Amino acid sequence: MLNHAEKPLTMEEIQKTIERADEVGLGTIVCSDTIEQMKQIAKMSPNLIVAEPTELIGTGQTSDISYVKESIETVKQINPEIMVLQGAGIKDGNDVYNVIKAGALATGSTSGIIKAKDPYAMVEEMIYSIRRAWDEIHNK
Repeated sequence: MLNHAEKPLTMEEIQKTIERADEVGLGTIVCSDTIEQMKQIAKMSPNLIVAEPTELIGTGQTSDISYVKESIETVKQINPEIMVLQGAGIKDGNDVYNVIKAGALATGSTSGIIKAKDPYAMVEEMIYSIRRAWDEIHNK
């Protein structure tokens, strides 16, 4: 995972790392804070971009749906092969459901699970929510 808020990289470092990973057969996941940054990163063709506004990480406040949709559309216009994961502020199954229904291929949560009264139950809730949203999208 490259360019996480805790270890930001320059665009040059990201580019060189993606190129080297491609040479040796490794997949790349690159975090991106803004739509503008996503445009730059998408042109480098990582395998997956994590759309994750830094200011929302760990807050329990998710990105608004317009950001979710714009980030996915932006990346797909540049390279439709790149998967987009929506992160930052995902706290429960409802958040998971909403970002998957909005078009994200994946989501993630650390603090939402760690801070839950029952972390194992929260993982189950989130997995169930992914499945429910996925089924609603693909079984129309």
